[in-house]
Amino acid sequence: MNQEERFKQAVRVTGAGLLVNLGLTIFKLFAGVLGNSAAMVADAVHSLSDFLTDLVVIFGFKIARKPVDKSHNYGHGKVETLSASLVGLMLFVVAGEIFYYGMQKILLVANGGSLEQPGMIALYAALLSIVSKELMYQYTIRQARKINSIALKANAWHHRSDAFSSVCTMAGVGGAIFLGGRWVVLDPVMAVILSLFIFKVGLKVSSSSINELIEASLDEKTLEKIKQIIRNTEGVRNFTNLKTRRIGSEIAVDVEIKVDSALNIGEADRVSLHVEHSLKKVFGPYTYVLVKAEPDVPEPPAHPEKTGRCLRHENGPGPEERESEE
Repeated sequence: MNQEERFKQAVRVTGAGLLVNLGLTIFKLFAGVLGNSAAMVADAVHSLSDFLTDLVVIFGFKIARKPVDKSHNYGHGKVETLSASLVGLMLFVVAGEIFYYGMQKILLVANGGSLEQPGMIALYAALLSIVSKELMYQYTIRQARKINSIALKANAWHHRSDAFSSVCTMAGVGGAIFLGGRWVVLDPVMAVILSLFIFKVGLKVSSSSINELIEASLDEKTLEKIKQIIRNTEGVRNFTNLKTRRIGSEIAVDVEIKVDSALNIGEADRVSLHVEHSLKKVFGPYTYVLVKAEPDVPEPPAHPEKTGRCLRHENGPGPEERESEE
């Protein structure tokens, strides 16, 4: 899949999620206010954050698709990673808002106050959200793996976090409706539990994207695969100074290979090209590869002066030393 097809697929998937999130935000907010449910209002805020996230991701893909230019020699792939980090940041904000909103309601009950029982419309909204958001997660994560997009994967987890949040909302709203009385507090309690879950998802998304932004090396599994490919390339005797990183959906590899010292420059370059082609065959044609070939020269022996000095000391003083002593 070329970059243009990849971009179109990513925007198509994200656009579908954007429409679903817009519809859910409106319906959940309406159901939360009409049904008097704190958890459902919090869930509506979460769906709104999903909608805003979809806009950020689409914007990120539009920039990331730009080709290499004079000021961006490695392309604009990092913008996709930046989009993923913004998704994580939005999750943190949403988690904080929901936690604060739920705690206010819980403290009200703890201080002797009372909460109004939620209406059935809030329960129906939660059920609709669970089904639609889980379907969106399955669709988005499948396409994210297909086109290898960290931003799309982050967005998929945003969909699933909304599905799980709606499970918590349904449990809280259902308990408040069917148990009644003091059990109405289950609605805001579930909102608080939901906020902690969203925070955890935000942490996972943010840590992954921030690692890429600060040029972290690739994971051990991918690194071992790269090493194996280099070792198995004909003409490579050894390699050193292997450096790796991710640039958006692509990876970059920088390595110094050791070749037979008898090879001329042209032959050494051909070995380097074989390494480059082998890596691109596995990781894709847009992989950034820099291979430097060096002659495999054996380590030089110990310094002759040091060796001679040791021998002179072992066999007694040399002629010059004897004359100086006399």
